[in-house]
Amino acid sequence: MIDKKVDVMIRYEVKLNNLGKITTLPDSQRLFGFLINNSKKYCNEEDISSFVRGVRQQEQKCMISNLLPGGYYPTPKEFIMQKLQGRLNKNQEEIKKLEERQRELRQESEETIKKLIEKNKAKKLNKYNKKELDKEIQSCKSQLEKIKADFNNNSKLINNLSSKNIYETVKKMDFIEQNQLKELLKLGESRDEIRVDDLLKFKYIKKNQTFIQKFRLENQIKQLPGIPNVAYSLPILSFENQAGNLQRQFSFFVEVNKETCISKTLEAMKENLDFDKNTKDISKCGIPCFLGGKGSSGYNEYSIYNIEKLSVDEDSLKTSISESYLNMGMLLPNFDKIDVEKSVLDIYTSDRKPFEIEYEVLKVISFINVGSVIKLRQDKIDLFKVGKSIDNSKYNPMYKKNAIVFGNSYLVKLEVN
Repeated sequence: MIDKKVDVMIRYEVKLNNLGKITTLPDSQRLFGFLINNSKKYCNEEDISSFVRGVRQQEQKCMISNLLPGGYYPTPKEFIMQKLQGRLNKNQEEIKKLEERQRELRQESEETIKKLIEKNKAKKLNKYNKKELDKEIQSCKSQLEKIKADFNNNSKLINNLSSKNIYETVKKMDFIEQNQLKELLKLGESRDEIRVDDLLKFKYIKKNQTFIQKFRLENQIKQLPGIPNVAYSLPILSFENQAGNLQRQFSFFVEVNKETCISKTLEAMKENLDFDKNTKDISKCGIPCFLGGKGSSGYNEYSIYNIEKLSVDEDSLKTSISESYLNMGMLLPNFDKIDVEKSVLDIYTSDRKPFEIEYEVLKVISFINVGSVIKLRQDKIDLFKVGKSIDNSKYNPMYKKNAIVFGNSYLVKLEVN
Protein backbone atom coordinates (compact mmCIF):
# COMPACT_ATOMS: atom_id res chain seq x y z
CA MET A 1 0.00 0.00 0.00
CA ILE A 2 1.01 3.62 -0.47
CA ASP A 3 2.81 5.24 2.40
CA LYS A 4 0.75 7.16 4.89
CA LYS A 5 0.05 10.65 3.64
CA VAL A 6 2.52 13.25 4.79
CA ASP A 7 2.41 16.99 4.47
CA VAL A 8 6.02 17.42 3.36
CA MET A 9 5.73 19.07 -0.03
CA ILE A 10 8.17 18.90 -2.91
CA ARG A 11 8.16 21.08 -6.02
CA TYR A 12 9.59 20.30 -9.46
CA GLU A 13 10.09 22.04 -12.78
CA VAL A 14 10.19 19.56 -15.66
CA LYS A 15 12.05 21.00 -18.66
CA LEU A 16 11.53 19.76 -22.21
CA ASN A 17 12.77 20.43 -25.74
CA ASN A 18 10.21 20.46 -28.52
CA LEU A 19 11.29 18.18 -31.37
CA GLY A 20 8.65 18.88 -34.00
CA LYS A 21 5.39 20.55 -34.85
CA ILE A 22 2.83 21.24 -32.11
CA THR A 23 -0.92 20.79 -32.59
CA THR A 24 -1.89 21.49 -28.98
CA LEU A 25 -0.11 22.69 -25.87
CA PRO A 26 -0.86 20.02 -23.26
CA ASP A 27 -2.80 21.13 -20.21
CA SER A 28 -2.34 19.96 -16.63
CA GLN A 29 -4.90 17.17 -17.08
CA ARG A 30 -2.89 15.61 -19.90
CA LEU A 31 0.37 16.04 -17.97
CA PHE A 32 -1.17 14.35 -14.93
CA GLY A 33 -2.09 11.42 -17.16
CA PHE A 34 1.44 11.36 -18.59
CA LEU A 35 2.99 11.22 -15.10
CA ILE A 36 0.56 8.57 -13.86
CA ASN A 37 1.24 6.46 -16.95
CA ASN A 38 5.00 6.73 -16.37
CA SER A 39 4.62 5.91 -12.68
CA LYS A 40 3.74 2.33 -13.71
CA LYS A 41 7.47 1.80 -14.21
CA TYR A 42 8.26 2.71 -10.61
CA CYS A 43 5.11 2.00 -8.55
CA ASN A 44 2.65 -0.88 -8.34
CA GLU A 45 -0.97 -0.62 -9.50
CA GLU A 46 -2.31 -0.62 -5.96
CA ASP A 47 -0.21 2.41 -4.97
CA ILE A 48 -1.15 4.26 -8.16
CA SER A 49 -4.87 3.61 -7.70
CA SER A 50 -4.64 4.67 -4.07
CA PHE A 51 -2.88 7.90 -5.03
CA VAL A 52 -5.35 8.78 -7.80
CA ARG A 53 -8.24 8.07 -5.47
CA GLY A 54 -6.58 10.26 -2.83
CA VAL A 55 -6.29 13.14 -5.32
CA ARG A 56 -9.95 12.73 -6.27
CA GLN A 57 -10.99 12.82 -2.61
CA GLN A 58 -8.55 15.68 -1.84
CA GLU A 59 -6.63 13.53 0.61
CA GLN A 60 -3.46 13.68 -1.51
CA LYS A 61 -1.98 17.06 -2.43
CA CYS A 62 -0.93 17.54 -6.02
CA MET A 63 -0.90 20.60 -8.29
CA ILE A 64 0.32 20.66 -11.92
CA SER A 65 0.62 23.48 -14.45
CA ASN A 66 0.05 23.43 -18.19
CA LEU A 67 3.07 23.09 -20.43
CA LEU A 68 4.52 26.60 -20.78
CA PRO A 69 7.37 28.21 -22.74
CA GLY A 70 10.49 27.77 -20.61
CA GLY A 71 11.16 30.75 -18.36
CA TYR A 72 7.74 32.31 -18.97
CA TYR A 73 4.42 32.55 -17.13
CA PRO A 74 0.97 32.99 -18.70
CA THR A 75 0.20 36.71 -18.89
CA PRO A 76 -2.79 37.80 -16.74
CA LYS A 77 -4.06 40.07 -19.53
CA GLU A 78 -7.44 41.14 -18.17
CA PHE A 79 -5.95 41.70 -14.71
CA ILE A 80 -3.29 43.96 -16.22
CA MET A 81 -5.84 45.96 -18.22
CA GLN A 82 -7.87 46.51 -15.05
CA LYS A 83 -4.78 47.71 -13.20
CA LEU A 84 -3.93 50.10 -16.06
CA GLN A 85 -7.38 51.70 -16.14
CA GLY A 86 -6.30 54.76 -14.13
CA ARG A 87 -3.37 55.39 -16.46
CA LEU A 88 -5.55 54.84 -19.53
CA ASN A 89 -7.92 57.55 -18.25
CA LYS A 90 -4.89 59.84 -17.98
CA ASN A 91 -4.02 58.87 -21.55
CA GLN A 92 -7.44 60.00 -22.76
CA GLU A 93 -6.88 63.45 -21.24
CA GLU A 94 -3.54 63.74 -23.04
CA ILE A 95 -5.03 62.45 -26.31
CA LYS A 96 -7.71 65.17 -26.18
CA LYS A 97 -4.98 67.81 -25.89
CA LEU A 98 -3.03 66.28 -28.77
CA GLU A 99 -6.14 66.06 -30.96
CA GLU A 100 -6.88 69.73 -30.27
CA ARG A 101 -3.31 70.53 -31.28
CA GLN A 102 -3.83 68.51 -34.47
CA ARG A 103 -6.82 70.65 -35.38
CA GLU A 104 -4.73 73.78 -34.80
CA LEU A 105 -1.95 72.40 -37.01
CA ARG A 106 -4.44 71.63 -39.79
CA GLN A 107 -5.69 75.18 -39.64
CA GLU A 108 -2.12 76.55 -39.68
CA SER A 109 -1.36 74.29 -42.62
CA GLU A 110 -4.39 75.52 -44.60
CA GLU A 111 -3.49 79.16 -43.93
CA THR A 112 0.16 78.60 -44.90
CA ILE A 113 -0.84 76.79 -48.11
CA LYS A 114 -3.20 79.64 -48.99
CA LYS A 115 -0.41 82.15 -48.36
CA LEU A 116 2.00 80.10 -50.49
CA ILE A 117 -0.43 80.05 -53.41
CA GLU A 118 -0.82 83.81 -53.20
CA LYS A 119 2.98 84.35 -53.15
CA ASN A 120 3.44 82.08 -56.19
CA LYS A 121 0.80 84.06 -58.09
CA ALA A 122 2.45 87.34 -57.07
CA LYS A 123 5.81 86.05 -58.21
CA LYS A 124 4.49 85.46 -61.71
CA LEU A 125 3.00 88.97 -61.89
CA ASN A 126 5.67 91.02 -60.09
CA LYS A 127 9.13 90.72 -61.61
CA TYR A 128 10.66 93.53 -59.48
CA ASN A 129 10.20 91.83 -56.02
CA LYS A 130 11.21 88.35 -57.18
CA LYS A 131 14.03 87.87 -54.62
CA GLU A 132 11.84 89.01 -51.75
CA LEU A 133 9.00 86.77 -52.91
CA ASP A 134 11.39 83.79 -53.21
CA LYS A 135 12.36 84.27 -49.56
CA GLU A 136 8.70 84.41 -48.51
CA ILE A 137 7.85 81.34 -50.62
CA GLN A 138 10.77 79.41 -49.07
CA SER A 139 9.65 80.53 -45.61
CA CYS A 140 6.13 79.18 -46.31
CA LYS A 141 7.58 75.87 -47.49
CA SER A 142 9.75 75.58 -44.36
CA GLN A 143 6.74 76.39 -42.22
CA LEU A 144 4.75 73.63 -43.95
CA GLU A 145 7.54 71.12 -43.34
CA LYS A 146 7.60 72.02 -39.65
CA ILE A 147 3.81 71.72 -39.38
CA LYS A 148 3.97 68.35 -41.15
CA ALA A 149 6.68 67.09 -38.76
CA ASP A 150 4.72 68.28 -35.70
CA PHE A 151 1.53 66.69 -37.04
CA ASN A 152 3.26 63.33 -37.66
CA ASN A 153 4.91 63.38 -34.21
CA ASN A 154 1.56 64.10 -32.58
CA SER A 155 -0.02 61.24 -34.56
CA LYS A 156 2.66 58.86 -33.27
CA LEU A 157 2.06 60.06 -29.71
CA ILE A 158 -1.69 59.50 -30.08
CA ASN A 159 -1.11 55.98 -31.42
CA ASN A 160 1.33 55.32 -28.58
CA LEU A 161 -1.25 56.45 -26.01
CA SER A 162 -4.26 54.81 -27.65
CA SER A 163 -6.16 52.44 -25.33
CA LYS A 164 -6.90 50.22 -28.31
CA ASN A 165 -3.22 49.91 -29.26
CA ILE A 166 -2.23 49.26 -25.64
CA TYR A 167 -4.88 46.54 -25.39
CA GLU A 168 -3.72 45.00 -28.69
CA THR A 169 -0.14 44.98 -27.38
CA VAL A 170 -1.13 43.27 -24.11
CA LYS A 171 -3.25 40.84 -26.13
CA LYS A 172 -0.13 39.68 -28.02
CA MET A 173 1.73 39.00 -24.77
CA ASP A 174 0.54 35.42 -24.26
CA PHE A 175 3.46 34.58 -21.95
CA ILE A 176 5.61 37.02 -19.96
CA GLU A 177 9.15 36.36 -18.75
CA GLN A 178 8.97 35.11 -15.13
CA ASN A 179 11.38 37.70 -13.75
CA GLN A 180 9.48 40.57 -15.40
CA LEU A 181 5.96 39.65 -14.27
CA LYS A 182 6.22 41.67 -11.05
CA GLU A 183 7.49 44.71 -12.95
CA LEU A 184 4.70 44.39 -15.50
CA LEU A 185 2.06 44.27 -12.79
CA LYS A 186 3.57 47.33 -11.13
CA LEU A 187 2.79 49.41 -14.20
CA GLY A 188 -0.66 49.97 -12.73
CA GLU A 189 0.72 51.73 -9.64
CA SER A 190 1.77 54.91 -11.47
CA ARG A 191 -0.70 57.67 -12.33
CA ASP A 192 1.22 59.02 -15.33
CA GLU A 193 0.36 58.23 -18.93
CA ILE A 194 1.31 54.79 -20.22
CA ARG A 195 2.52 54.18 -23.76
CA VAL A 196 2.79 51.17 -26.03
CA ASP A 197 6.58 51.61 -25.88
CA ASP A 198 6.46 51.00 -22.11
CA LEU A 199 5.02 47.53 -22.78
CA LEU A 200 7.39 46.67 -25.62
CA LYS A 201 10.31 46.78 -23.15
CA PHE A 202 9.13 43.48 -21.68
CA LYS A 203 10.13 40.06 -22.99
CA TYR A 204 7.13 38.03 -24.03
CA ILE A 205 6.07 35.07 -26.16
CA LYS A 206 3.25 35.22 -28.68
CA LYS A 207 1.25 32.16 -29.70
CA ASN A 208 0.48 31.77 -33.42
CA GLN A 209 -1.86 29.29 -35.05
CA THR A 210 -1.99 28.16 -38.66
CA PHE A 211 -3.75 25.24 -40.34
CA ILE A 212 -2.59 22.58 -42.75
CA GLN A 213 -4.84 20.43 -44.91
CA LYS A 214 -4.78 16.69 -44.19
CA PHE A 215 -6.53 13.70 -45.73
CA ARG A 216 -7.61 10.45 -44.09
CA LEU A 217 -7.64 7.57 -46.59
CA GLU A 218 -10.84 5.90 -45.44
CA ASN A 219 -11.02 3.45 -48.37
CA GLN A 220 -7.54 2.11 -47.54
CA ILE A 221 -7.99 2.10 -43.77
CA LYS A 222 -11.31 0.27 -43.93
CA GLN A 223 -10.35 -1.64 -47.09
CA LEU A 224 -13.66 -0.74 -48.71
CA PRO A 225 -13.14 0.70 -52.21
CA GLY A 226 -15.45 3.56 -53.04
CA ILE A 227 -15.57 5.16 -49.59
CA PRO A 228 -14.57 8.82 -50.03
CA ASN A 229 -11.49 10.11 -48.30
CA VAL A 230 -11.95 12.62 -45.50
CA ALA A 231 -10.33 16.06 -45.65
CA TYR A 232 -9.72 17.96 -42.43
CA SER A 233 -7.67 20.89 -41.13
CA LEU A 234 -4.96 20.32 -38.55
CA PRO A 235 -3.99 23.29 -36.32
CA ILE A 236 -0.27 23.98 -36.00
CA LEU A 237 0.90 26.11 -33.08
CA SER A 238 4.11 28.10 -32.88
CA PHE A 239 5.51 30.31 -30.13
CA GLU A 240 7.67 33.32 -30.98
CA ASN A 241 9.42 36.14 -29.15
CA GLN A 242 9.44 39.77 -30.32
CA ALA A 243 12.29 39.06 -32.72
CA GLY A 244 10.32 36.25 -34.38
CA ASN A 245 12.52 33.47 -32.98
CA LEU A 246 10.74 30.18 -32.31
CA GLN A 247 10.53 28.95 -28.73
CA ARG A 248 11.69 25.34 -28.51
CA GLN A 249 12.14 24.95 -24.76
CA PHE A 250 9.12 24.33 -22.54
CA SER A 251 8.47 23.34 -18.95
CA PHE A 252 5.75 22.50 -16.46
CA PHE A 253 5.54 22.68 -12.67
CA VAL A 254 4.49 20.01 -10.19
CA GLU A 255 3.90 20.39 -6.46
CA VAL A 256 3.10 17.16 -4.68
CA ASN A 257 3.37 15.28 -1.39
CA LYS A 258 6.75 13.67 -0.90
CA GLU A 259 6.96 9.89 -1.26
CA THR A 260 3.89 9.64 -3.51
CA CYS A 261 3.93 7.83 -6.84
CA ILE A 262 4.35 11.06 -8.84
CA SER A 263 7.26 12.29 -6.69
CA LYS A 264 8.87 8.85 -6.88
CA THR A 265 8.44 8.88 -10.66
CA LEU A 266 9.97 12.32 -11.05
CA GLU A 267 12.84 11.39 -8.73
CA ALA A 268 13.54 8.26 -10.81
CA MET A 269 13.37 10.20 -14.08
CA LYS A 270 15.68 12.86 -12.62
CA GLU A 271 18.15 10.18 -11.56
CA ASN A 272 18.11 8.68 -15.06
CA LEU A 273 18.73 12.09 -16.63
CA ASP A 274 21.61 12.81 -14.25
CA PHE A 275 23.15 9.42 -15.12
CA ASP A 276 22.81 10.08 -18.86
CA LYS A 277 24.54 13.45 -18.45
CA ASN A 278 27.45 11.80 -16.67
CA THR A 279 27.95 9.41 -19.59
CA LYS A 280 28.62 12.47 -21.80
CA ASP A 281 26.82 10.67 -24.63
CA ILE A 282 24.50 13.30 -26.10
CA SER A 283 22.52 10.66 -28.00
CA LYS A 284 21.47 9.09 -24.69
CA CYS A 285 20.50 12.35 -22.97
CA GLY A 286 16.83 13.14 -22.60
CA ILE A 287 13.61 11.17 -22.10
CA PRO A 288 11.51 11.18 -25.28
CA CYS A 289 7.75 11.58 -24.95
CA PHE A 290 4.63 12.50 -26.92
CA LEU A 291 2.30 14.97 -25.23
CA GLY A 292 -0.62 15.16 -27.59
CA GLY A 293 -2.36 13.45 -30.48
CA LYS A 294 -0.90 12.52 -33.87
CA GLY A 295 2.23 11.15 -32.20
CA SER A 296 2.56 8.45 -34.87
CA SER A 297 2.93 11.25 -37.43
CA GLY A 298 5.64 12.97 -35.39
CA TYR A 299 3.52 15.74 -33.90
CA ASN A 300 3.74 16.90 -30.26
CA GLU A 301 7.08 15.19 -29.70
CA TYR A 302 9.29 16.36 -26.82
CA SER A 303 12.37 15.29 -24.93
CA ILE A 304 12.70 15.87 -21.17
CA TYR A 305 16.23 17.16 -20.66
CA ASN A 306 16.13 18.27 -17.02
CA ILE A 307 14.03 17.90 -13.86
CA GLU A 308 14.84 20.56 -11.32
CA LYS A 309 13.83 20.55 -7.66
CA LEU A 310 12.56 23.91 -6.46
CA SER A 311 12.60 25.06 -2.88
CA VAL A 312 9.25 25.09 -1.06
CA ASP A 313 9.06 28.00 1.34
CA GLU A 314 6.62 27.43 4.19
CA ASP A 315 5.40 31.03 3.75
CA SER A 316 4.40 30.22 0.17
CA LEU A 317 1.94 27.65 1.52
CA LYS A 318 0.25 30.15 3.83
CA THR A 319 -2.66 31.91 2.18
CA SER A 320 -4.29 35.27 2.79
CA ILE A 321 -7.29 37.04 1.27
CA SER A 322 -5.03 40.07 0.70
CA GLU A 323 -3.02 38.11 -1.89
CA SER A 324 -3.66 37.18 -5.50
CA TYR A 325 -2.74 33.93 -7.22
CA LEU A 326 -1.93 33.37 -10.88
CA ASN A 327 -3.54 30.26 -12.34
CA MET A 328 -1.04 28.19 -14.31
CA GLY A 329 -3.16 25.31 -15.59
CA MET A 330 -6.58 23.77 -16.03
CA LEU A 331 -8.43 24.53 -12.79
CA LEU A 332 -11.76 22.91 -11.96
CA PRO A 333 -12.77 25.38 -9.26
CA ASN A 334 -14.26 25.02 -5.82
CA PHE A 335 -16.15 28.30 -5.97
CA ASP A 336 -16.81 28.22 -2.22
CA LYS A 337 -13.06 28.89 -1.81
CA ILE A 338 -12.81 31.68 -4.44
CA ASP A 339 -13.95 35.29 -4.15
CA VAL A 340 -15.32 35.55 -7.69
CA GLU A 341 -16.13 39.28 -7.51
CA LYS A 342 -12.54 40.17 -6.67
CA SER A 343 -10.99 37.62 -9.02
CA VAL A 344 -10.32 38.02 -12.75
CA LEU A 345 -11.41 34.71 -14.25
CA ASP A 346 -11.26 33.43 -17.81
CA ILE A 347 -13.79 30.58 -17.93
CA TYR A 348 -13.09 28.18 -20.79
CA THR A 349 -15.59 25.57 -21.94
CA SER A 350 -14.06 22.53 -23.59
CA ASP A 351 -16.13 20.56 -26.06
CA ARG A 352 -13.71 17.65 -26.13
CA LYS A 353 -15.57 15.35 -23.71
CA PRO A 354 -18.40 15.47 -21.20
CA PHE A 355 -17.69 14.61 -17.58
CA GLU A 356 -21.19 13.67 -16.45
CA ILE A 357 -24.22 12.03 -17.96
CA GLU A 358 -27.57 12.78 -16.38
CA TYR A 359 -30.75 11.68 -18.12
CA GLU A 360 -28.67 11.13 -21.25
CA VAL A 361 -27.83 14.85 -21.44
CA LEU A 362 -24.14 15.43 -22.12
CA LYS A 363 -22.25 18.13 -20.20
CA VAL A 364 -18.93 19.57 -21.28
CA ILE A 365 -16.02 20.57 -19.08
CA SER A 366 -15.83 24.21 -18.02
CA PHE A 367 -12.73 25.30 -16.17
CA ILE A 368 -10.71 28.36 -15.18
CA ASN A 369 -8.07 28.99 -17.82
CA VAL A 370 -4.40 29.91 -17.46
CA GLY A 371 -3.67 33.58 -16.83
CA SER A 372 -6.67 34.01 -14.53
CA VAL A 373 -6.05 35.78 -11.23
CA ILE A 374 -7.70 34.28 -8.15
CA LYS A 375 -8.60 35.87 -4.84
CA LEU A 376 -9.50 33.62 -1.90
CA ARG A 377 -12.64 33.95 0.21
CA GLN A 378 -10.82 33.69 3.53
CA ASP A 379 -7.41 33.32 5.16
CA LYS A 380 -5.60 30.00 5.63
CA ILE A 381 -7.33 28.19 2.79
CA ASP A 382 -5.40 25.15 1.60
CA LEU A 383 -4.35 26.03 -1.96
CA PHE A 384 -4.76 22.39 -2.95
CA LYS A 385 -8.49 22.68 -2.24
CA VAL A 386 -9.06 25.71 -4.50
CA GLY A 387 -9.34 23.21 -7.34
CA LYS A 388 -10.73 19.70 -7.54
CA SER A 389 -10.69 16.59 -9.68
CA ILE A 390 -13.76 14.76 -10.94
CA ASP A 391 -14.62 11.15 -11.70
CA ASN A 392 -13.79 10.28 -15.31
CA SER A 393 -15.37 6.82 -15.41
CA LYS A 394 -18.98 8.01 -15.33
CA TYR A 395 -19.11 8.79 -19.03
CA ASN A 396 -16.46 6.53 -20.53
CA PRO A 397 -16.55 2.82 -19.57
CA MET A 398 -13.07 2.33 -21.05
CA TYR A 399 -11.59 4.19 -18.08
CA LYS A 400 -10.90 2.36 -14.86
CA LYS A 401 -12.93 2.91 -11.74
CA ASN A 402 -10.49 5.39 -10.18
CA ALA A 403 -9.74 7.41 -13.35
CA ILE A 404 -10.18 11.16 -12.88
CA VAL A 405 -10.18 14.42 -14.77
CA PHE A 406 -7.39 16.28 -12.98
CA GLY A 407 -8.34 19.85 -12.15
CA ASN A 408 -5.89 20.85 -9.40
CA SER A 409 -3.97 23.57 -11.18
CA TYR A 410 -0.60 24.90 -10.05
CA LEU A 411 -1.00 28.38 -8.51
CA VAL A 412 1.66 31.08 -8.15
CA LYS A 413 1.40 33.81 -5.51
CA LEU A 414 1.56 37.27 -7.07
CA GLU A 415 3.72 39.78 -5.23
CA VAL A 416 1.61 42.65 -6.56
CA ASN A 417 -2.10 42.78 -5.75
